[in-house]
Amino acid sequence: MAIWQMEVDSRDATKNRRELQRKGFVSANYYSSNGFDVNAIRALALAGKIDALRCVMGKSTRWYYFESQVELARLRGEFH
Repeated sequence: MAIWQMEVDSRDATKNRRELQRKGFVSANYYSSNGFDVNAIRALALAGKIDALRCVMGKSTRWYYFESQVELARLRGEFH
């Protein structure tokens, strides 16, 4: 598993978000608003247990996680 880093221009943000969603990545914002522990998900990514993407747009940084791996980790009880 890996953490990729991507720097994008804010003009391309919508296009890049759609592309990431098409590839199976979901924003940390989605998980947070649905009651997932985002800090635990990030810890799993840093430990190399799930794939993540750190997207930098100007001064903003957004994290995206591979949806199927997050769901499997949740089912295994690795976070709540």
